[in-house]
Amino acid sequence: MRSGVFEVDLVQRFLWHAKNMSENELSPFFITALLDMNASLILQDSDNAYLLVTGLPDIWKVDNFVEPADDTIFGGAIASRLEILRNQARNSGRTEIIEVVHDDGRLFEFRVLAFPGRLNRTQLITTIIDRSEERRREKILQSLLRDVSHRSKNLLAIIQSIVTQTSQYTDTIDAYVQKLRGRIFSLSRSQDLVTDSGWRGAFAHELLDQQVSAYIPSGQDLIRFEGENILLSPNVTMHLGLAFHELLINAINYGTFLAAGDQIRVVCSIIDIGQVKHIQVDWNEPVNPRFRSIASNDDIPVRRLGTAILERVVPASVNGRAEYEISPLDVRYGLTFPAEAHRAH
Repeated sequence: MRSGVFEVDLVQRFLWHAKNMSENELSPFFITALLDMNASLILQDSDNAYLLVTGLPDIWKVDNFVEPADDTIFGGAIASRLEILRNQARNSGRTEIIEVVHDDGRLFEFRVLAFPGRLNRTQLITTIIDRSEERRREKILQSLLRDVSHRSKNLLAIIQSIVTQTSQYTDTIDAYVQKLRGRIFSLSRSQDLVTDSGWRGAFAHELLDQQVSAYIPSGQDLIRFEGENILLSPNVTMHLGLAFHELLINAINYGTFLAAGDQIRVVCSIIDIGQVKHIQVDWNEPVNPRFRSIASNDDIPVRRLGTAILERVVPASVNGRAEYEISPLDVRYGLTFPAEAHRAH
């Protein structure tokens, strides 16, 4: 490419500039733009002699008393790579690129382009761009995507377990659809809390309130939370939310607390079992004999649904144990599991 043709093509790439703007007036604009991009510029002649250096990253220095060269600025290893890169740029006529990782962990992109300069002599432009922050964001995004994939698989496993348990303990299609829909809805509400927290999890009191509000908008006075408001992991949030859902649906369908105006107490506490801290969640639902169903025997508690979820699925999923007792006087459910990374608030 002839020098004149290159210069015309370069001007066209500017798209437009005022005719009264000289090269000297435009130079500060380009230098400022390069600095703002964290980019530096090196201009060399056909013999690799330095003609210009601007905006060099602070980890590399130019000695004002020594004519700059690749090895004196960057060291022998990078200088050798740049020599190969410049030869490739001369032969290809395209921009050639390498990445250099400095000892401090920063990553720089070196871009070399050979072009015909003045008197049709080849000159070399080396642009150095700090890609450290960009690469850091890429790694964070990749990590987040892996985390989302992992959590999605966990959520699908939970759903699969719920589908299986629901099908095993349901007699009709209509009942199956109704129960499955309710359980999936419970999971979705718990998932909202997890997502809103930036995947940290959810607080126990907030989790209970959210499940209650879905079925009893004004039920906060009827279901009282006591004890430690513990931050639960995402996995515990999903499964404890499901347990609250099952207990609540049973209390509404078979219990007396709504008619009697009695309070259900939910107590959350941290206890020591051996050398390990555990979280204990207790559901205590009173049964008022005056409002018990006529169809039920006073001496035999009404059979409730979801026992497999409460007694097997939930405790197994949080590496804990559960106790579920139904008597003529009350309904009690206790779930105990290792505290691990959870913390009180």
